[in-house]
Amino acid sequence: MLLSSCNQFSQQRQKSELTVLTVEFNSGAPIPNLYITATDIKSGEVVEDAVGSEEGEAKFSKLIEGREYAIAATTLENSTKNDGYTTIEHFTYDATKPYYRLQTHFSRDEQELDVPVVMQNPELPHGCEITSLTAVLNYYGMNVTKLEMADNYLPKQDIRTVDGQRFGPNPAQAFAGNPRDKAHGMYVFAAPIVKAAEAVIADKQADLRVTNMSNASQDEILQLVREGVPVVTWVTLDLSASKPSSARGWIYEGETEPRAAYMNLHAVVLTGHLGDKVVVMDPLKGFVTYNVDQFFKSYRELGKQAVAVHK
Repeated sequence: MLLSSCNQFSQQRQKSELTVLTVEFNSGAPIPNLYITATDIKSGEVVEDAVGSEEGEAKFSKLIEGREYAIAATTLENSTKNDGYTTIEHFTYDATKPYYRLQTHFSRDEQELDVPVVMQNPELPHGCEITSLTAVLNYYGMNVTKLEMADNYLPKQDIRTVDGQRFGPNPAQAFAGNPRDKAHGMYVFAAPIVKAAEAVIADKQADLRVTNMSNASQDEILQLVREGVPVVTWVTLDLSASKPSSARGWIYEGETEPRAAYMNLHAVVLTGHLGDKVVVMDPLKGFVTYNVDQFFKSYRELGKQAVAVHK
């Protein structure tokens, strides 16, 4: 009797319900609250309509096995204005397949990527940049640690003192000092982080590519996040004022005059955009939200340094 009841329930479920999942074309992230219609191809009539949930799911219960339908997705606003549908796909309903995944060209503004939290301390007091990169690589499934990245792949060069004057690398070419050294480690900009990523990707034979996104606009960086690409972004600690201090500056290799040094430089992973907020994985704090305008103001004041790793 129990077996019969289970079979009967299964048959009713297959016959009665289809879940349409609406997702973003590039990232596969669910798109919530879209207006979905199912039109019978043969008759041209709309058989059923539904509004997707916050998880991008819309339920249909009136479709008939073996019939061909056009599934169309648009926004509620477009549906009332009759502006047409952005996405239309044809399919034949199969009751044994309870889910249909509809890829749309709508963008999900409120999206957060599942980048793992990787903390730089205690081993890398000045390792925010390489730790952020490690978190991104882990997001793509690469099995690397922050120490492996800092010790084996990060371009580094010592800062030395001669007659009271400090000399060291241009941070656009190598990390100044060592990120393990709390007293003398400094920082690095985007280009050496790109080199570190390229080197480990080549060694591990990962199917990834790296882009130096320095000088990219706010819209360009947010678009990457919407496409499922986390971005290592240089800002200041807590988005504080970013004027560099010259107290610990040094002379770059090949130059004659000392450069001022940033005392509050920081690097984080931009993982999401939620309305007027951005979500970041901060290697000092974990996940933090900031005002989007303040975040990108700090990004610009730090010289617009950013790195993206793509599939």
